[in-house]
Formats: sequence, C-alpha cells, structure tokens
Amino acid sequence: MRRFFVGFFATIGVLCLVLLVGTLAAGIWLADSFQTDEPLPKRIILQLDFNGPIDESPLLPELAGLLDEDAPLSMIDYVDALDRAAADDRVTGLFADLSTLALGLAQAQELRAAVFRFRSAGKTAIAFADSFESGENGPYYLASAFDRIWLQPSGLLGLTGLQLEFPYAAGLLDKLGLRAEFEQRYEYKGAAGAVTEDHMPRPVRENMTRVAESLFGQVISGIATARRLGGGSVQAVIDRGPLLATESVSNGLIDSLGYREQARAMLEGESVGVGRYLDGAGGPYDAGTRIALVHLDGAIVRGDSQGLLDRDNAASGPIVAALDDVRTDPDVKALILRVSSPGGSYVASDTIRHAVERVRESGRPVIVSFADVAASGGYFAALGADHIIAHPGTLTGSIGTLGGKVSAEQLLRDWDVNIGRISIGANAGMFSPTEPFTDSQRDRLRRLLDAVYADFTARVAAARRLSADEIDALARGRVWTGEDARRVGLVDAVGGYAEAMQLARNAAGIGPDAPVERMRFPQEEEPWERLIELVRDRDFTASLRVLAGLARHAHILGERLEASGVDLNGSGARIKTRAPALVVQ
Repeated sequence: MRRFFVGFFATIGVLCLVLLVGTLAAGIWLADSFQTDEPLPKRIILQLDFNGPIDESPLLPELAGLLDEDAPLSMIDYVDALDRAAADDRVTGLFADLSTLALGLAQAQELRAAVFRFRSAGKTAIAFADSFESGENGPYYLASAFDRIWLQPSGLLGLTGLQLEFPYAAGLLDKLGLRAEFEQRYEYKGAAGAVTEDHMPRPVRENMTRVAESLFGQVISGIATARRLGGGSVQAVIDRGPLLATESVSNGLIDSLGYREQARAMLEGESVGVGRYLDGAGGPYDAGTRIALVHLDGAIVRGDSQGLLDRDNAASGPIVAALDDVRTDPDVKALILRVSSPGGSYVASDTIRHAVERVRESGRPVIVSFADVAASGGYFAALGADHIIAHPGTLTGSIGTLGGKVSAEQLLRDWDVNIGRISIGANAGMFSPTEPFTDSQRDRLRRLLDAVYADFTARVAAARRLSADEIDALARGRVWTGEDARRVGLVDAVGGYAEAMQLARNAAGIGPDAPVERMRFPQEEEPWERLIELVRDRDFTASLRVLAGLARHAHILGERLEASGVDLNGSGARIKTRAPALVVQ
C-alpha cells in the first residue's frame, strides 16, 4: 500500500507539472501559429458579449484563442473595435449583451462615448439584458446610450439609487485586544478610519456625500438625456425601483421585452465578436506616426513585477522600463499614460512620476488618461504629464498620506503569549505589531508623514500652478470626482481614450487626418519568451514547488495514511495497476 501512495502522489505531481507547462506552451504556440485566416463577412453585426468586469489590461493575451474569441479583452480593445467599426462599411449594426456586465461609472462613460460615436456614423445599436438586477447603475447607464434597449420579460430594472457604505471597526478591534495606531494627513484622508474610528467622521461624510451626489447626478442626467426624459422624472422612477419589466417599459426606460434571439433578430448580418473583428479588420491606429500607450493598472508597489499571475499590483520597475523605452524610441512622438490605480507606495509613485517627467523632458508630449480610479499615488504619478484628462465619474485626488500599524499587545497578553525581544536601537521595534508606539516613535511617524505631505502638495501645486492656499483647500486627503476635479483645476479636461488621442495628436503636431500607430509599451514579447517569464513567475513556481514537494514526500504521506488505517481498496478489493514511483527533484 505504501508503494501505491508513493507512486500515485509522485505521478500526480509529475502530471500536474507537465500539464501546466505543456498546456501553456501549446496554448501560446497555437494562438501564435494557427490564428484563423477566415475572412470577415460582407455584412457584419459587431457583437459585444461581456462576462463580468472589464480589465484595463488583459491577462496573457496569447492564450485568448484557447479561451474565447473575445477573451481576454481590455477596455481599449472594446473602444478600438467600436471606433474601427464606425468607419467600416461592412459593419451595419451593434449588438451588446449586458446581462453579466460589471463596470464602474467611468468605464461606462468610456464605452458610452464609443457607442455614441458608432451611432453618429448612422449605424444601429441594440442592447439586451436578461435582467438589470445587480443593483449597479453602470450596466443600465451604458445601455441608455444604445438606440434600443431590450429586457427579458422576467427581468428587473434594478435602479434604486446610490449608496456608499464604509465599515468602522474600532470597537471590534478593541474587543479582540487589537489597537490601531494610525496618523493621517489630513481630516479627509479616511482610509485609516476603518480601524481607528467607530463611526464616520464628519469631514469624511461631507466629502463622500459630495462624491455620491456628483456620481449619481451624472447617472441621472445621462439617462435623462439619452432617453429624452426629464431629470426629475428619472429620479422619481428610480425612487420607485426596482421595477418589473413591464413597469420599465411603461416608464420609458426600456423599449422592448423579449429574449436574446428576438433582440438579435432586429439586426441583419453575421455576428462577429470583438476579438475576431480586430484580428480581421485591424484597429483604428495600426499604422502611421507612432504614439505610445503605457498602462499603470493596480496598487502601486516598489520593485520588479510581482508576476504574471498577480493582476492587482502595478510594480514600478516594469512601468519605468516601459517609459524609458518610450523615451529612447526615436519613432515615438507622444505618450498616452492610462492610469487606473487607487495609489500605493509613495516612493514607487514618485519613481514613476520621475520617469514620466523624463519622457516629457525628451520633447515628447505626455497625456495622462484617468480610468475609474486615479487617486493618491495614482494622481501623484501623473504629475509629470503635460495634460491630465479624466472621465466625469473618475475618482481622483485624495492628496494626502497615512501610516501606522495595528498593535496586538493586548491580544497576546490575553492569550498568555509572551514576546522575548532583543532590540538594538531606540526605534528597532517601531513597526512591530507586538507592541504599541512609544511617544517618541509616534512623534517620528508624524514628522515622516508631514514631510511626505509637504512634498506631495508642493509638487501638485507646482504642476497645477496653484497657490499654497489653493492646494490646501483641494488636498488634505479629499476625494474628487473627475467632474469636480476639472472645475477646481486638478485635471485639464474630461474625456477618455478618444480625447487623449486627440490631445496627443495636437501636441505632437500630427494632422487630424494623418494615420497614427498606437503602440503599447512594454512591447509584446515572443510567445516562448512569455512562457519562460511565466515559469519564472514567483507565484507560479511556488505552485509548482507544492506539486514537486508532494511528489518528493509521497512515500511519507503514504506511510502515514497506511498507518492510520486508510484502505483505498474498500471491501478488501486489490488494486492491480500501480503507478510508477517517479520523483521530481
């Protein structure tokens, strides 16, 4: 029996290793070498099928062909497809299934603008959903940009308003014996309040109330304009929500009730997904004067990439390397930096800001486009640009800083856990979670935060040409919507990719009708290089090490299971086939 376990688990480990690496290798090779040459039909209906949220940058695009022709796609892929289709005589209509779409307000505004540009070319756009019941405003807000909206008869229109919720857990931490010790600059920087407060502070409530009013006002006005309704009537209907499908029609928010195939039948032509369409037709910016595109997507951290499987962080190393490539490429005439980040490391944000500034100093115009969120460090990183544009629904600003720790001293004491310390240096344990700050350490933390805040605000004031009094009124941790940020001077204009491209053209002296090649940096690697990078990925290799360890120690696991009386034979049956005893070193 022990030999069975040895062979079984060792073989599982080897097979998993082979399958993981082999599948990735085959996928990359197939996607690269066997893309379909099937021509696009003569009469096309561009089809948008969304599944969950839309990423700003895709994961492993080389594997898209193995997954689905429209997966994985980034926001810019959808925008490119809509803009290319608007100018393509073969494309006669647009059909979008929004049933499972999840997106923020600024993302909805990006797509709405692209849909309106498509419609302005004289083409019909139809949106369908089995239900708008998620309670999010984004999907229906996007749907309102289409010529007609179809809803399944059993569906709901779940527009009910906008509610922001912020948990405050100081009381819970106190019961657990935990003590949150944070300092923030200043009263509107509310993130630390989640663990230091037991209710919402008045300045934070004031700030977030204005943010909510701005965001929901944009939803109301956008729906009212698109549906040719009064803003007051839209608000009144929402206050009666959620609405049944029939109520949605009678109130002018839905055009037709029916099922997907019935809605699709309203358009004549062959359905072509975004991925296939871009492969066959190309994008709107495939040749001409080169404009670079770099993404800053995720929480900003120091150092090199956290790995291909880590999609939540924006490491400064690869972003700076991409910006340096842009700066030294003689064919690049301008840069668009797309920022989608809530902030992060101040040092890493400053590193990126400096690299952006160097691109601008090389004589290349730099245009920053804000996505859903570009706040705190995300805003700071953009300060080296010539122009900053944001969607009205972008969340930005949050010019401030915070720092501290959670001390578990009381929790450890309550559970009779004693900590033995050897400290050399007065502040050696300053950020240890096992003890609180001393008075001198807390004073030092305050001085550090004061220095960071002074540097942050001084750089914003210089970049945005603001006085000390003006920046003090705009900073202090306050969050702004893009709409309000434009009004107070924190951004230059409202808009998205199209407006960023137009600004880049103008700044680089490229004529309005001149062809443009928009190139993403870092440039795409060869497929096999991408595979090697994946294998080197720390998260990925950590998973493989688990499998290798399982195989290496399979004999121990087998012995222990056998000693515990586990009988895989059941009823005394014999296992006649035994896996070979393979070991992965």
